Amino acid sequence: MNILFLSNVFPNPLHPGKGTFNRSMIDSLSQLHRVHVITPVSWIDEFSHAIKNRTRMDRKWMPVENTGQLSVEYPRFYYPPKILHQHYGQFLSWSLHQTLQRTISRFQPDIILSYWIHPDGEVAVKAAREHGIPVVVMTGGSDVLLLTQNRKRKRVIQNVLQQADGVITVSNDIMNAVKQLQIHPEKIQTVYRGVDRELFSPGDQRAARERLGLPLDRKIIVSVGRLEPVKGHSILLNACEKISKVGTQFTCYVLGNGSLESALVQKVEQNGLGEFFQLKGSQPQHRLVDWYRAADVIALPSLSEGIPNVLLEAISCGKPFVASRVGGIPEIADSDCDRLVTPDDSSELAVALSEMLVSKAPAERRSIEPMSWQESSLKISQFLSDCSTRYTAGLTGQQKSRSSYQRKAQKTKQQT
Repeated sequence: MNILFLSNVFPNPLHPGKGTFNRSMIDSLSQLHRVHVITPVSWIDEFSHAIKNRTRMDRKWMPVENTGQLSVEYPRFYYPPKILHQHYGQFLSWSLHQTLQRTISRFQPDIILSYWIHPDGEVAVKAAREHGIPVVVMTGGSDVLLLTQNRKRKRVIQNVLQQADGVITVSNDIMNAVKQLQIHPEKIQTVYRGVDRELFSPGDQRAARERLGLPLDRKIIVSVGRLEPVKGHSILLNACEKISKVGTQFTCYVLGNGSLESALVQKVEQNGLGEFFQLKGSQPQHRLVDWYRAADVIALPSLSEGIPNVLLEAISCGKPFVASRVGGIPEIADSDCDRLVTPDDSSELAVALSEMLVSKAPAERRSIEPMSWQESSLKISQFLSDCSTRYTAGLTGQQKSRSSYQRKAQKTKQQT
């Protein structure tokens, strides 16, 4: 099967750490199928890069080593920043028109898969309908849970979901949110994200701390995520300040970059919390595993989530977590190991973290173990195949004559 994947949430030369979960998914899918990725790059990011580095973006850059059945291109996305968000689908469609026309003609995809409902999913659905190809859209949570709070974008997102031939959600909680948008349950499938279990596995805590240069005699909290309001790091900082006042010897290390970085640094300095709360920036995957192993507990005080990769990776490394009771997090929490707290409540978070820091080691066996990326990709592959079969069976003769399937048959006849 030839799969065309369209999403801006994917590593690119300017942001190699973006959408690493999609990179892992696509890498695994490419072991089973031919995959071509179209991942648009903001013209603003590209312009800033050119000014700062006096060089153009490397469009031959590849995010994975295995390129036998995988190809990637990075077209430029033109849009007016910070305004007209409900029209971003049209701007993206204009930006990608030539790329999509050329790619669909040459690659001859059997199906289009898109991640992020708007604007990416809107463009994927439009291209699929134009070329007679089935299309499946994926949602990781925020596009359905947060963007729909805007009435105009909600209407667009609902339309995309209704037109898609299939919808993949990463948690049952998100599946229920999609159903509430009047989407037929039969075309929705939950597939949990996978984990690289060869990389993320239990390991010696002391050795991990020594490799990272971390103290051996303090309790350690690790929080991984973008420094954006939805991830709740301001709440975590307030909780750490409360814990510091009761004499607990600990340090919370926050791994990630984002718009809140300067504000968090300023508050840490003003309140003298440098001993207890430290920002370490974004970390590559091969180093992230040592951070999990070095921790006593993982913290994720998000205000909205699907099924966070951070927690799946933490579970695979044998670590307990304290996280907000939001989204799909309760689906993967084990009451014998983890603690769930009310979102946006620094006092409750502080109590939960304090108790976890002095508790005994969690049970070795959990009620839920994460899937590998290979297992997750097999489920996605089967769903894509089912959607493609249903789409083909539902076409009328006239529609089939206009579809990519008919064009492929004609091409085959010409070659023979």
